[in-house]
Amino acid sequence: MALADPSNQAAPARKQSPDNVNLMAPSVKRFFDKAAEEGVYFRAGFNEEIAGNVSGGLRKGVTASEYATVGMDLDLQKLVGWDQAALHWTIIALHSKGLNREYIGGGVDSQENYAPFNLVRFLNLTLEQRFSLQHDNDLNVIVGRMGALPYFAQSELTCQFMNHAFCGVLYGFPQSTGTAVAPVSSWGGRVKFSPTPRTYMQFGAFVADDTTFDEGTRLFDLGTQHIHGTNYMVETGYETHFNDEAKPRYYRLGASYLDAERSDVLLNTDGRERWKYGGSPKTQRGETAVYLTGGQVLQRPDVSSRRNLAAFGSVYYNLDDAEAIQYTLKAGLVKTGTFAGRDEDTVGLGVSQVRFSSKEVDYLSGMRSVGGGHSNVSSHEEIVELNYGIHVAPGVVLMPNIQYTFNPDTRYTPTTPRDIQDTLVLGLQLNISFDKFMGLPHMSY
Repeated sequence: MALADPSNQAAPARKQSPDNVNLMAPSVKRFFDKAAEEGVYFRAGFNEEIAGNVSGGLRKGVTASEYATVGMDLDLQKLVGWDQAALHWTIIALHSKGLNREYIGGGVDSQENYAPFNLVRFLNLTLEQRFSLQHDNDLNVIVGRMGALPYFAQSELTCQFMNHAFCGVLYGFPQSTGTAVAPVSSWGGRVKFSPTPRTYMQFGAFVADDTTFDEGTRLFDLGTQHIHGTNYMVETGYETHFNDEAKPRYYRLGASYLDAERSDVLLNTDGRERWKYGGSPKTQRGETAVYLTGGQVLQRPDVSSRRNLAAFGSVYYNLDDAEAIQYTLKAGLVKTGTFAGRDEDTVGLGVSQVRFSSKEVDYLSGMRSVGGGHSNVSSHEEIVELNYGIHVAPGVVLMPNIQYTFNPDTRYTPTTPRDIQDTLVLGLQLNISFDKFMGLPHMSY
């Protein structure tokens, strides 16, 4: 899943908007302005995703999945004189019910915020420190409770969609590695060095801790006794922005190596098929994956406006065969600025393919035979989404969308005896950034 502001788990670098401050009473505005002067910044958000399958799936239905976040960013330089340091924390409360699990029976989740449990957790609890080596703030270090993907393989374009195949640049990464991503977090850290304003390289390490996926884990269960490995990540990239290029772009190349035990999707400890012979899963240690992602503004008629047409694409490839997903591909277009006077509205069109490993195909085909079926499952599925993002007010976006899935997988209902029918889903996403809606001040980084 992704946050309402997908670009970071910490505070985004937004300036206070003069159009928004009038929404607050003068006394309330003075409180937030005074807090910001002292180095304390507030954030809050809400995300709601409603989806229903018009056709296909095991049966028709509608579900809603939602979460709320609240957080603070503390400028430690203003508070205690700690130069270029900041403390970030965000708590997320999630109540989730997924359409694919409840009614469709499989396929990539139609709601990107779906998680298989309800929780109240720290989404992040991190200490950030910046250093100046060759130029100002070219080295950034962040450590604490965190997920991997807000810092690696970032793309604002992909989270202009509601289907999980798109929002979350590397669909397949958390499923294959067990590495914490939103809404859960684990202990980790990242070091990022930017030798030039447009280039960077970064390294991260994120521990594997299965308790982060346990519904019984509580807010302050922050221990280390269940850590059983580490996922190491490295990435290099090139990126430009609207303030320094007419048609900004980004390209990111990365790799991950999981030094932790993972269960084989097909074999038991005796090396035989689990669907047929039962037993405990065979454990594998070590997994390597690579990815490439990019985006490019194609058209921008007026450089004084953010109205533009941009394209994005990515590939995530798992080099091992013990996991369910072999690779994922996605590509799409996002048009920002639609009708006259709707400069911030967006239209998004995306296409994605998920390819399963041969072991996963064998396992699901075997489970189908257990349920009385006789055919093999498909080795791939494809998802298409078309949406329109309506910027109702500053920080408030309503996005109706249409999704179609070809060859939905049967991972949620593996003993289903036949193929799940292609699904047509209608969805509605609501994102609210209360701090942006109220015009609250934010940290500059």
